[in-house]
Amino acid sequence: MRKPAPLAPGDTIAVIAPGAAVDPLALDAGVVHLENLGLRVVRGRHLLERRGYLAGSEAQRLADLVEAFRDPQIKGIFAARAGYGCGRLLPLLDPEIFRTCPKVFVGHSDLTFLLSYLIDTAGLVTFHGPMVAGLSARAAKSVVAMVTGAREPWQQVAAEVVRPGTGEGLLVGGCLSIVTALLGTPWAVPTKGRILFLEDINEKPYRIDRMLTQLRQSGAFEGIAGVAFGEMVGCTAGEGEAVGVRDVIRDAFYRAPFPVAFGLPSGHGAGTTTLPIGVRARLAGERLTLLEAPLSD
Repeated sequence: MRKPAPLAPGDTIAVIAPGAAVDPLALDAGVVHLENLGLRVVRGRHLLERRGYLAGSEAQRLADLVEAFRDPQIKGIFAARAGYGCGRLLPLLDPEIFRTCPKVFVGHSDLTFLLSYLIDTAGLVTFHGPMVAGLSARAAKSVVAMVTGAREPWQQVAAEVVRPGTGEGLLVGGCLSIVTALLGTPWAVPTKGRILFLEDINEKPYRIDRMLTQLRQSGAFEGIAGVAFGEMVGCTAGEGEAVGVRDVIRDAFYRAPFPVAFGLPSGHGAGTTTLPIGVRARLAGERLTLLEAPLSD
């Protein structure tokens, strides 16, 4: 795996929108937090474009992504927001661009399309972390600590253990609905021997059940090293429904021969934890520990 160089105070980062259109006011507020932590922020040329629900055309969104990776002055790339649209870029990408210009790349939700592509097609470590529009001061501090090389975020503790045990492997995954959507495509997430992180937002428990069933029936859990879930914020049962998201997850993995944990605050929800994706990690009970540095020396 190619590891990007750590960011340093004064470094320039680009903010781009590979998916949905961006709220300028929310974007401005998030930029302030990053600048307060010593980073210089530049905006993609097409960042505030709008084509329906997308942040401009495919060509415009692709151009901002490619330009940010190719520009030697830009040391890191943060997504402005997710929404929908990143998956439409996958057939247009040239992996050599990312292999030759490894950089910090941060996002979550629909950005899972790009995070997974960069890991498995371009061989680049990426970061499942907060996006700029709506970024809180606490989440900004966490992501900057991770991408500047601080060791403090290297161990995270989930809220509960679903299945006990210990497993080690490459940490992959992201948004559950996107990981499921990638099944059957050339960019499906390989899971054998890996620790799979899954999180989502505002999905009913029966929909979580359906996606986990699809993953299981596709063979995604065969030979897997472990599964760690995020907070699954808003994934609540409707009125009069007795089954909750925790019930669905416990039922899906009650015989699993690998560890399963629930409640890592990365992505939707608190979003205060940035997880490097594409590095070796250990899941032991409720503890997820990085086994290698996510950044180059």
